[in-house]
Amino acid sequence: MSWPPIFAAFLVCHLAGDLLLQTEWQALTKVRGLGDPEGRRALMWHAITYTLPYLPVLVWIGHDHGVLRAVVVALVIAVPHVAVDDGRFVRVWLRQVKHSPDPAPSLRLMVDQSFHVVCLLGAAMLAAV
Repeated sequence: MSWPPIFAAFLVCHLAGDLLLQTEWQALTKVRGLGDPEGRRALMWHAITYTLPYLPVLVWIGHDHGVLRAVVVALVIAVPHVAVDDGRFVRVWLRQVKHSPDPAPSLRLMVDQSFHVVCLLGAAMLAAV
């Protein structure tokens, strides 16, 4: 199994989990971040629903590379997703790297999604080795 078909499957799963399954409450509340109890609850529920579409691909990985690899890949998908959606890293990136202290919502969304895709590429490469 090579990484490109895994990455393609991960992208479809990402769209399903981040756009189709995420509730409005999750989207509006998760931005409070891990430091806020309600924000943390929203982030955790989003992590669970976000990861659900990955289950068929994780079963495929587990079949080809073992259950431990599938579990590690699941963590490599879910943990960075929560870290990005917490928002602090994205805000620092926007301020320090993009020099945009008050970015348009579309720029924040594009940076957020770009980090998700980069993380998924790493997860796909890990799944394939």
